[in-house]
Amino acid sequence: MKKLYFYFIPIVSVLFFASCEDPDSSPKALLNVILVDAPAKWDSVFVEIEGVDIDILVGGREAQIRTFFLEYKSGNKRIKVSELVGGNQLLIGRSELPAGQITNAKIILGENHSMFLKDKRFELKLSDPSENEISLPTSITMEQGISYDLILDLDLEKSIIQVSESPLTYGLDPYFTLIEGVGSGKLSGVLKPLTLYPALTITGEKGTFSTHTDASGKYVFRVPEGFYNVQISAKDGLYLDTAFSMDIIRRKDSVLNEITLKRAP
Repeated sequence: MKKLYFYFIPIVSVLFFASCEDPDSSPKALLNVILVDAPAKWDSVFVEIEGVDIDILVGGREAQIRTFFLEYKSGNKRIKVSELVGGNQLLIGRSELPAGQITNAKIILGENHSMFLKDKRFELKLSDPSENEISLPTSITMEQGISYDLILDLDLEKSIIQVSESPLTYGLDPYFTLIEGVGSGKLSGVLKPLTLYPALTITGEKGTFSTHTDASGKYVFRVPEGFYNVQISAKDGLYLDTAFSMDIIRRKDSVLNEITLKRAP
């Protein structure tokens, strides 16, 4: 089974908050875990997430690793991830945690995953049901009085696989991209015609990232700063593909002018 890859984007902002009613009086930082989705061709996709375990190395004379469970506090933990496109996002968990170094994040999935394609429901079984807990070693230092956002970006088009053709069945092999560090930037814009749902891929020194447009033609990338080659694939023989290059700057929103793909001659 293909392993899951998570790319964390710690977005840091200064936030001084009062300590909650916790007998632990150690210095605190605020951690938010946020889920977004790279749009796909599927009509609607539901993924069940129980929450995230966060391991923190807490300093002091006797440094020790402590584990904190950030539960997705919803009566129905099945998330319609296909709606988290075009800048939409979902807060999975939030908690004041001891300041220290995050050494591992463990995503805990449920068992109830499904999708709809042309009004037909398909159950999505994990490729390996025993791997519903995914450990993600990392190294992120949280300082007292600062708020940190960890963004999980789920690529549905890579995550949903066809298992059989007759009968037609699909499975789930979740694929997340991960960006470490605070030097990330945001790229967004609108593509037309709206009926195409073209694929966008950007490639740079930090890796290759892909997404699709939503129903309004909007797309959003969150990637490390750097120089990127942008490729727009129409996925339709009636229209031409488009390519260009650009810089993405850390902590800056880059909004491109609306792009309309040209019809093929």
